[in-house]
Amino acid sequence: MENFESLITTLDYLLDTKRKRHIVGGILLSASLLFGGLAITVMTIRNEGM
Repeated sequence: MENFESLITTLDYLLDTKRKRHIVGGILLSASLLFGGLAITVMTIRNEGM
């Protein structure tokens, strides 16, 4: 539990400004869209191959 608390404290310290939060949010949004697109591509290719 201490590791989780230290992780949250570190993240809170690193993302202390609005600008940093927007940058990290944009990166996370881009990563989720990338992996979502890859998942859709894999599912459609798999259905066509069968």
